[in-house]
Amino acid sequence: MDEVRESVKSGYLLEKFRLFHLKDCQKEDYVYHYHDFHKLIWFISGEVEYHVEGKTYRLEPHDILLVKKGEIHKPFVNPQTVYERYVFYISSEYLEEHSEPEGRLDLCFKMSDQEQGNVIRLAPTVSRMLFETIKLLETVESDNQYASGMYKRILFLKLMIELNRHCISNPEVFHKTARYDKKIVEMIHYINENLSGDLTIENLSAVFFISKYHMMRKFKEETGYSMHQYILEKRILAARNLILTGMPATIASIECGFKDYSTFSRAYKKLLGKLPSDTD
Repeated sequence: MDEVRESVKSGYLLEKFRLFHLKDCQKEDYVYHYHDFHKLIWFISGEVEYHVEGKTYRLEPHDILLVKKGEIHKPFVNPQTVYERYVFYISSEYLEEHSEPEGRLDLCFKMSDQEQGNVIRLAPTVSRMLFETIKLLETVESDNQYASGMYKRILFLKLMIELNRHCISNPEVFHKTARYDKKIVEMIHYINENLSGDLTIENLSAVFFISKYHMMRKFKEETGYSMHQYILEKRILAARNLILTGMPATIASIECGFKDYSTFSRAYKKLLGKLPSDTD
């Protein structure tokens, strides 16, 4: 089979954040994808398994799923059930802009790495309180009353502050019953921590003491995409983030493991639709 790009950039965010209330019951063939923003899903109903970076989560009503900017993910939905959820698209820059040294609004997303879980499962009383804020946000989104835009921003910041407070005081809210292959998840962490290093199939095979053909097959089975494409996309996304901080594209490409700038530039344009020099 010819190799194709298995994951795609999906969704656009022109505002600081967006809220969607989605409810459907139809067969849809989702693809592995990632976003340029954080995503928070408040799950209501349905039979849904979510794959995020090699881990599989079976969602329960009122679970909160956190998907960080750049994380590759895909839902598997039983079309015989009604899939209802509230979805927030959240600008990472907006969270940074409103954060303070003692109060970072992206803390829950960072803690999902530390706690090794993308799903938050709150106590019923806490869940009800936070959900009331979401319902109020939904109401404000559809009205044109005085200062509705300001009120919406205040409610969103309130939601993020309260969610982060509960994550800090109760780290056990991060649900840790995801299904995953331990070796593959270790590989994913290793790859993301060593994007500037030697990530050839031969070297990864030696590092993890596994035959390269078995490793590649298992990686594809567990994640839905090839090791080559995963590494390539992660390197390009990391380079783009460095370029956005002001680093010259040539240096960013080296920092992220590319040995040849022309190869980097072609791959960058193929994935992101523009040249590194056009990134702003």
